[in-house]
Amino acid sequence: MKENDSLLDVVVLLYKWRKPLIIATLLAAITTAAISLILPNYYQASTQFYAASPDLAKPTPIGNAANNINIYGNDHDIDRLLAISRSSEITDHLISKFNLYTLYDIKPDSKHAKHKLLLKLNKLYNTTKTKYDGINLSVEDKDIDIVADMANEARDKIAMVAQRLIKESQSNLIEGNRSNIEVKQKYLNKLTDSLFRVRSRYKIFNTASQGEAFGSSIVSLEGKYQNIKAQVSALRSANGPRDSIIVLEAKAVGYKKQLDALNSNITKYNNGYPTIVSLERDIKDFGEQLALDKERLKQLEAAYKAEFNTLHIIEKATKPVYKSRPKRSIYVIGVAMLTFVLGCLWIVLLDQFRKNNWSEQLKNA
Repeated sequence: MKENDSLLDVVVLLYKWRKPLIIATLLAAITTAAISLILPNYYQASTQFYAASPDLAKPTPIGNAANNINIYGNDHDIDRLLAISRSSEITDHLISKFNLYTLYDIKPDSKHAKHKLLLKLNKLYNTTKTKYDGINLSVEDKDIDIVADMANEARDKIAMVAQRLIKESQSNLIEGNRSNIEVKQKYLNKLTDSLFRVRSRYKIFNTASQGEAFGSSIVSLEGKYQNIKAQVSALRSANGPRDSIIVLEAKAVGYKKQLDALNSNITKYNNGYPTIVSLERDIKDFGEQLALDKERLKQLEAAYKAEFNTLHIIEKATKPVYKSRPKRSIYVIGVAMLTFVLGCLWIVLLDQFRKNNWSEQLKNA
């Protein structure tokens, strides 16, 4: 009962003070309404977009690899666009494009003018990640005709900067590939020169056909030489004509010289064959790799020249219809409620102070 009595006492106390309390609340509401009418209206325009995947800037893949291309970017791509949106390059562009010193009534030659301007701009220009993994870019200003243009211009500038960064990476990659191709081309030229010198030294011009020719030639000459020797031996045993024996011996000598020369060439062939085969294999492997590198370079150059998106626009900023702030009704209601609550607390505290004679207790303390 005691607690109910205390609560009832509070209600009765507030009822006694109802007129001053109501008057104070109304005065606070009226004053707030009057002040809020002086506040300028701000208008907000927003544009929304998704980050595009860097895969769109890569060379067009061949075959089934095209199925692995991502259209939309991941969290890293979103963070990159957010970082660009807050960079000085974007803010400086907006300052220059829309003459913000004049728009925000800041003298460019005043002390800390740039700092003041950036503080003002950062309050009115904002980029945030949405719950659907998109990016919302908004601009506020008192000028209803400029906010949409500023938002769209900031978005387009972000896209340009993001594209330029990717282009710079592509350019560095192209230069790296060109340098790599030059090194490989020089090495391939050295291999080709070495092969030419080895072929000249060992008189090998075609390893496959020349080997077959040597094989068939040695068999044929060896047969002819042995055949002549057999004929000479037979004629001598039979006391054949001396002229015939001389002729056959002369042929045998000729075949023997051809056979010696052929054996010498075959020896050179066998000595040079491993080196030539090794050089031919290296030239073939390097040539194939160099051809792939050159094709890759062509694709990179084609991708560098091609246009690509760094963001996908969901919604462009349009001229706002309603003001974004101030919320005058909220200000009036909030101040009125706060005044009423504080008034009630003040009345209760004042009553307790009188009942308990706190002033006397403080003197005696």
